[in-house]
Amino acid sequence: MDSAEYGGLEQTLGQPIAGSAPAEWGFQNRTDLLTLADGDRMVLQRYRNPDDAERRLRVMHTLLEPAAKRGITIPRIRRFDLDADPAWIVFDALPGVPVPASGELDLDGPRFAALAREMGTLLAAFRRLPTAGLQLDDLWASPTRLVESATGWAAALELGPAHRASFDRTLKSLPTLFADRPTVLAHGDFTPVNILTDGETITGLLDFESVRLADPLFDPAWWAWSVSLAGSLPAAWPDFLERAGFDPTDPDLPLRIEALQILRTLELLAEKPDLTPVVRDVVHERLLTMLS
Repeated sequence: MDSAEYGGLEQTLGQPIAGSAPAEWGFQNRTDLLTLADGDRMVLQRYRNPDDAERRLRVMHTLLEPAAKRGITIPRIRRFDLDADPAWIVFDALPGVPVPASGELDLDGPRFAALAREMGTLLAAFRRLPTAGLQLDDLWASPTRLVESATGWAAALELGPAHRASFDRTLKSLPTLFADRPTVLAHGDFTPVNILTDGETITGLLDFESVRLADPLFDPAWWAWSVSLAGSLPAAWPDFLERAGFDPTDPDLPLRIEALQILRTLELLAEKPDLTPVVRDVVHERLLTMLS
């Protein structure tokens, strides 16, 4: 938004915007933290894809009250314009900062372990939220459809013979690994960067454009993918799983986690052409590592 658009937003909000700065999250869309004249803080997010804006608006509005009843804080929407170019939404700024910005980056330290347990509890509560009115896709809860989609995603990438063979084995294992599994509400991007903390406790959950129906392990798999970018899984991984309602000693769990990570990484590369070159290279390298 230029100054004229900010002026229109000020009129919509009913007071001047005293300051703005890029937020420490929301990198896929332009996200600014606004400070209003009366000291209130709000978030302005502009969306590259208007469908993402519409989905986020619908999900945040529908889940706000049910989530609050389960102790999950979701930002309240204040204003929006889905017909603007780009589409935008203004919502309350929650207290706290994303976990990576809080200084809790010692993944094997006691503070991150405590946060990991809290994140597991948060995830267990989130997946029990009602799904009525959300109009969500259930691709990730249907192994047969997922195999078909993953085949198409892989066709767009150059994989060597060894990586291709590994990928084919993963696809072949899917129907058995995920047969007769329950379907739950998944956040879709349940990672520390989308979870706020004040240094002591979790203060809110962000980023709802990837919410979907999926296998119960979809979110734990992506959480593990995100926290293991720098190496192996943190010591808190079993505690996170237990708090989230899973048995970390289940012999099939590592296989299911790895399969979901491979396919989600593949989906990200195939369905997100606007990834920056640096991010795309990192994600592609992770895919090759998992297939090695």
